[in-house]
Amino acid sequence: MTELSTITNSPENGDTAASRFRIDKLSPLLLRFLNRLKQTGKSVHTISAYRNDLSTFCQFLVAEKIDPRDFQSHFQERWTAYLGSHGRKSPASVRRALMSVRTFLHFLIKEKIIERSPMLETKSPKQPSHDLLMVRPEHYFRLVHTLGSKERSHDPKATRDLALIQLLGECGLKASEASQMRWADVMFEGNPIDDESTLTLRISGQNERLVKAHNEVAQALWKLREARKELTLPVGLQDKLFFGFLNVSRRLKSDGLHRHGVKFVVYEVCDEILGIPYNSESLRNHAILRWLEFGLSTQQVAQLAGYSSLNSLERFKLKARGQRRPKRQTKKASSANESSTNKSVTTERISSKAEGGLLLP
Repeated sequence: MTELSTITNSPENGDTAASRFRIDKLSPLLLRFLNRLKQTGKSVHTISAYRNDLSTFCQFLVAEKIDPRDFQSHFQERWTAYLGSHGRKSPASVRRALMSVRTFLHFLIKEKIIERSPMLETKSPKQPSHDLLMVRPEHYFRLVHTLGSKERSHDPKATRDLALIQLLGECGLKASEASQMRWADVMFEGNPIDDESTLTLRISGQNERLVKAHNEVAQALWKLREARKELTLPVGLQDKLFFGFLNVSRRLKSDGLHRHGVKFVVYEVCDEILGIPYNSESLRNHAILRWLEFGLSTQQVAQLAGYSSLNSLERFKLKARGQRRPKRQTKKASSANESSTNKSVTTERISSKAEGGLLLP
C-alpha cells in the first residue's frame, strides 16, 4: 500500500491541534487493523479484501480532507461516488466496501483513536437477492459450437478456451479446481481421439472426488495437450492443464493459469461470443442442473459437485421446478412473529376463560 500523505484538517474550523484527527496516522492504523484480523484467524482472502477496500477509503479521506469523526451524510454520498469512479459499481461491491469501513471505524473506537462516527449510525444497504445464475443451454451449445469452429483452424487460444468451457460446463468444476488440475489427474479411457473414448477426472482439494466425462471432453483435453506441445510447453504428469498468454500478441505464454485467470477467460469468452459476461460459477451451475434433469439422485449430484451437504442443492431443485427461493427471515422478524403468536395464544386463552370454556394446551 502506498504511504499516505500527511494531510490534516484545516485550522480554519477553530479546532485545536490536539483535537484534530491526524490523517497521516491512517497508514499505521490500517496495518494494525489488518494484523488484528490476522490474529483473529481471518483467511488470507478476507484480509486482502479488507486491505483493498480500506486502502481506497483512506485515499478518499486524504483527498477530501475528512476527519472520520465528522463523516456526515453528504460525505457518505461522495464516498459512494468515489467507489464508482474507482471501478466499484456493482451493489454487492459497494455494500462490501461500506461494511469494511464500518468494521474499521469500530476498531478505531475500540482503540480509543476516535470517540464516535456518524457513519456507524447509518443503516447498511440490504444485499439484493438474485436468482440462480446459470448459462442457458442454448448459450452453452453456442459457446461450444463457436469455439469448436475456431479450434479447427488450429488456434491454440480457442483450443484452451473450448477445453476450459467444457470442463466447467460438463463436469461442474470450480475455477479454483480447474486452475489446479494437472495431467496426472486426467485418466483417459480408450483412444482419446476415438468417439468411444471417455475420461475420469480426479478432483483434489477440500472435496476430493472422481468425475467421469464423455468423449467430447476427452477429445478437447487431448487437443489441449497437443496444443501445449506446439507451444513448447511441458506436458508432464505434474504440469497444469491450462496455459495463459502474457500479452495480446500471444508471443509470451505462461505454463499455468491462476483461478482469477480462469475466471477472466470465462468472462472474456462469454462476452465476446454471447455478449453476456457469464462467470465460471454460471457454467458450474449449468452442469449441476443438467445432472438433475438427467435423473441423477441428490446424493449422486452432491458427490459429483463436491458438496458436503445436501442442503446446498435445494436452490438447484427449486430452479429445476421453476420456483423461486423463499426470502430468508431475519432474527428480528422471527422474534416479532413469535411474540405475535404468543400474544394471540394468550388473548385466546383469556377470551376462552371469559366465556367459561376450556382451552387445552
